[in-house]
Formats: sequence, C-alpha cells, structure tokens
Amino acid sequence: MIAVARRVFRNRFVRAFSTGLTVTTAGISVYFLHRNDYSLSSIGAVRFARAGVAVGRIASDYKLSLRGLDPESEEYSTTMKQLHSRGAEKLLALARANGGVFIKVGQHIASLQYILPEEYTKTLSVLHSRAPESKLDEVKRVVEESLNVQSCDELFEFLDQRPKGAASLAQVYEARLVETGERVAVKIQHPKVKPHSLIDIATMEFFVNVVDRLFPEFRLMWLVDEVKRNLPKELDFLNEADNADRVRRMFAHLPYLKIPKIYRKYSSDKVLTMEFCDGVQIDDIKAIEKQKLDKHDICKKIGTLFSEMIFVNGYIHCDPHPGNVLVNKNSEGEVDVVLLDHGLYATLQDDFRINYTKLWLALLKPDRDLIKRYSAKMGVGELYGLFACIVTARSWKAVTNGIDRVSFDDKEQHEIGEYAASLIPQISQVLERVPSSMLLILKTNDLLRSIEHRMGTLNRQDTFLQMSRCCVRSVFEYRLSNTRSWLRRALVTTSMYYQLARIALFEYLLIVAEWIHHAKMLRGIA
Repeated sequence: MIAVARRVFRNRFVRAFSTGLTVTTAGISVYFLHRNDYSLSSIGAVRFARAGVAVGRIASDYKLSLRGLDPESEEYSTTMKQLHSRGAEKLLALARANGGVFIKVGQHIASLQYILPEEYTKTLSVLHSRAPESKLDEVKRVVEESLNVQSCDELFEFLDQRPKGAASLAQVYEARLVETGERVAVKIQHPKVKPHSLIDIATMEFFVNVVDRLFPEFRLMWLVDEVKRNLPKELDFLNEADNADRVRRMFAHLPYLKIPKIYRKYSSDKVLTMEFCDGVQIDDIKAIEKQKLDKHDICKKIGTLFSEMIFVNGYIHCDPHPGNVLVNKNSEGEVDVVLLDHGLYATLQDDFRINYTKLWLALLKPDRDLIKRYSAKMGVGELYGLFACIVTARSWKAVTNGIDRVSFDDKEQHEIGEYAASLIPQISQVLERVPSSMLLILKTNDLLRSIEHRMGTLNRQDTFLQMSRCCVRSVFEYRLSNTRSWLRRALVTTSMYYQLARIALFEYLLIVAEWIHHAKMLRGIA
C-alpha cells in the first residue's frame, strides 16, 4: 500500500510539476517576446502555444524522471530511452501540427543518424515521406497568382488530383502542358509556408534559448542558425532552377546522372515546372529487386556522385534523403540515377575541402596525430576523437585500428547507439563548433551508409571505395595546382596513380572474397 501511495503521489507530483513548468515556460516566453518587441499576434498565438507546451512537457519529463537516478545505472539508461521515445513523439506531433519549418527541422533531426538517439531519428523519419498535404484548390491558387493566369487550365491540360509527393515546403504534381503536351512535374509551394517562416524561426529560436537555460549541457542553436541561413534560399524556386542547371553542367561527364530539365516559362519563386522523370526511391529495395537493378552498381554510382560533390567540386546537395534520389533502368539495361530537389546547395571553401579530404586520408591510414591535426582545423579541439567517430559512424576502436580493416557489424552498431545516447551534450558541442558545411556533409554520409545497409552491400564497401578515390584525386590535384617543377609534378602524378592502383587492388580483393563466400554458401546448400 505504501508503495502504491508513493507511486500515486509521484505521478500527481510529476503532472503538477510538468504543468507548472509548461506554464512557467509560457510565462518566460511572453516576457522575452515583450522584451524583444514581438507580439503574440505577429508570432501566431496558436503555433507559439503549441511549441511552448511541447517544450515544457519534454523538459519537465526529463528533469523529473531522471531526478535522483545514478547516471551509471541500468535504470538510468532504460529511463533515458523511454524519455527519448516520449520526447520524439511530442516533437513529431508538434511538427505535424505546425507544419512548414517545423517539419523541415524534424526531417533534419531524423537525418542525423549515428549522432542522435535512435528514438528521435527513427520516430521523426516518417516526416520524409508523410508530410502534411495542402488542398488542391489552395495550391492551384498559388499557381494562378504566381504565374499570373486566370486558371491552371490555361497552362496544364491535365493536373493530377493527388500529389506525387508532399514535403515540408511544397508538394509535387504530375501534369501535362497545354502548349506542347509534354509530361511534367510541377512543384508548388505550400500557401502558408512563406508567411509563417519568419514567425516559426523566431519561435524556434526563442524556445531553443529556453532549453539552453534549462539544460545548459545541450547546445542546439546550431540547428536554428542553419535553418535561418538556408530557408530563404529554399523558398525561392528560381534559385532551385539555377542550381539544377549548374549541377547538370558540372556533372555532364557522368552519363548515368539525370537532372530534370527546367521549364522556366512555367516557373516562378513559388512554382517550379520540370521534366517528369520516372524511377523508384533509392531505399525501395523491393522495387529495385523487382527491376533487377544491380545494387553494387547503384552504390558505386551514388558514391561517385556525392564524393565528387564533396571532395572534388566542393558543391554539395544539402537535402540528400532517399526521396530525392531515384534509380531506374535505361534503354541499355544500365542503372540511371535521378537527382531531385536542388533548392539548396553549399559551396565548400577550398581550405575546408582540402582539410576535410586530408582528414579522411588520415582516417584511412590511420594516423592519430594527423586525425587530431585536421580535426582541430574543423574547430572541435579536444573532442577530435568523438568527431572522428561522428564522421565515420564507427567506434573509436575501429577508427584507431583502421576503418577499412575492421568490418562493421551489429555489435558495433549497438555500441555506437548506446554511446551516442550518453554523449549527447558532447555531440551537441561538436555540432556547434564545426563549420555549417560539415553538418551538410554528415547528412550526405548518413544517406550513403543507410543505402548500403538497406541494400546489403556493406561487404564490398562500394561507396567507401569511390570516396577514397575522390579523396586521392582531390589532394593530389591540389598539390599539382601548387607545383611548377615538371619533376615534382611527375612525382606527384606517379604517387597519385600508385594510390589509385592500391584502391583498385583492394576493390578486386573484396570482389574475390565475396565470390569465395558465395561459393562456400552454395556448396553448403548442396
């Protein structure tokens, strides 16, 4: 009875404290809004209140549930997982209710696998494919106002009733042009995204400041800063059209890459009309197997594309989630890759690009002193070991032993997840210290790893090998550009081809090892 009474008292106390903290959070909110000359009417009282209640409940849940628990105990670890799950569900509900920028941030959190707890990334990952939809008459009105026509029928003889996909900022429809009869994809901005964007950013910035005061060990302002910096570019679809044309020219040497053609006559800052490209999402394994697409070829081509973006060109697609990468079989039976959503690209400074490349070469050796040196150039200081683990998504033991020599298994993945949950404050520090471009690279790394994991091609390390080739090319081409002596240039060139030959040999050995493994399995079955 005493135990039951204590539990009832504790539950009532938790509810009371949670309500109190929520009200306090809202009160602090009003104070700061007043001090910063924001009005609740301009912020949007309902949207602001939703965010305040969600933040208050999550914060109070963590504060109360962990009180008195030993951080080293199993109970603490179990409780923390439960807290992450409850917190993630509350954030998901908030993102769906407020939409727009909140969904964008939720998608970004979901993409930080191997960095944030699985409970958050897994729960919020549904936002990539199940974002709320705007009504058809609303988006038609956006087209008519933006392209200055009386009716969409003047432009499109057919416009699908249901969107092919809905994202945080826009949704895409299949259509057919009246003028030419061509099949096109029309990306239409959600009607309320732009007017709500400044409001939502101000709301998030404020509540992140509140969280920083309640939990000083967590540093999340980097996430808000990234949204503030990038959102205006993503809301301008003509900027996306320019990016698409630039990338098409930049990667014209990759015959398998398809960038949809832009129809500028039917485009504006809120409407983007482009060539309709068929394909299946890169994470749709059943469809890939049904079409009998070569999984290793897919991983090689994806690895080459994104590695050249990072290490060679220094021009990176900033939203590389599976919905933006399609694959299909061309007329010759080869794999084609379709890259979508060119709203945001980051240009890497040469110094950053070369230092990041040298960091990877140090990780491949491995050379601890060089890892420390080039991590320091990224601004992480004494947290270089954790930074190396974040970049590679491997344990420190695997990093120091050589990530190309130690195979990645379920045990290591479990260990990484456990450590990540306990190192959130330190991870937050790393993410706050590194240049913003680094955050985009981490998203790309996560995409490549998740693709290989889902396709079951980790044993051949296809994307890893393509990345290694691009690293070698980048560093040695940089050295050649700073060398005038013909003898020195000859030595640098010879060294580059030697390193590339080593990578080719390693790739061949992996293929042979896979053949032997399959042969043994077949003999075992026989």
